[in-house]
Amino acid sequence: MNYYNYFTEVEEHFVRRRGKHMFVSPMDWSLIAAWRESGVPLHVALRGIDIAMDTWHSRPKRDSDRLSTLFYCHDAVMAEHARHLEAHLGENKDPGPPEQPDSAGEPGGHEVDKNVLLGFLNARISEIEAIQAKHYIGTDSSGIERVLSRMAEILKTAQEEAKPVLEELDRDLEIIETVLVAELKTRVPAEELEAWELEAKRELKIYKKRLDKQMYQKIQDNFIRGKIHGRFGLGELSLFNI
Repeated sequence: MNYYNYFTEVEEHFVRRRGKHMFVSPMDWSLIAAWRESGVPLHVALRGIDIAMDTWHSRPKRDSDRLSTLFYCHDAVMAEHARHLEAHLGENKDPGPPEQPDSAGEPGGHEVDKNVLLGFLNARISEIEAIQAKHYIGTDSSGIERVLSRMAEILKTAQEEAKPVLEELDRDLEIIETVLVAELKTRVPAEELEAWELEAKRELKIYKKRLDKQMYQKIQDNFIRGKIHGRFGLGELSLFNI
C-alpha cells in the first residue's frame, strides 16, 4: 500500500469509476479517513469500490439517477475487508523482522525532498503559533505550548537526519494532531460546535443504519476535525499532503 497516496488514490479511483468528474465531499473524505483508521488496505478499498461500481453500472438507471457519494461503496469495501482479514487469518503469528526501508527511505518508495519536508513542518509550526497569538491571549496556553514544543523537536530531528523515516514521522504528527484538535475544540463556542455536530448527523442520517457504531463515530469525529482545521486556518499535519 502506498501509505501517503491513500486518500488521493481512493478519491481518483472513485471519480474515474463514476464516470463523471466531481470532487468528493468533506463527509466522503471523513469516510476515507475512517477506512484508513480501521486498517483497510488501499488495494482492498479500491476492489470494494470496483465491486460497488460494477453493480451500479449494471442496473437500469434513469437519466436523473446520479451517484454522488462514496458512501454507496461503503458496504462493499467493508465486505471486502472482512474477506481479506479472513483470508489472511493467522498469517502474522510470526511476522519476522519488520520491513526495511528501501532506497527512498520508506517501504513503498515514497520520497519527499528534505527541503519540502522542512518547509511543511515550518508552515504548520507558524500556523500553530498564529493560533496561539490570536486565540490564547490572556488565557492558559500550556496545551498549545506543549504541541509547539513537540513540533520543534520533530523539526530538529528532521533537520539533523539525512533521510528522516517518513512513516514514523507521520505517526508522530498524527498523535500531535489528535492532541491539538482536542485542545482547539475547547476554543470553539458551544453553539458552533453543536451546529457542526448537527450538520454531521444530518448528512449521515441516511447512512446510519448501514454503519456500525464505531465507524459512524469515526466519520463524525473526522468531519468535526476538518471543521476545526478550517476554522483555525490549520493545514493537515499528515505528510500525505506533501
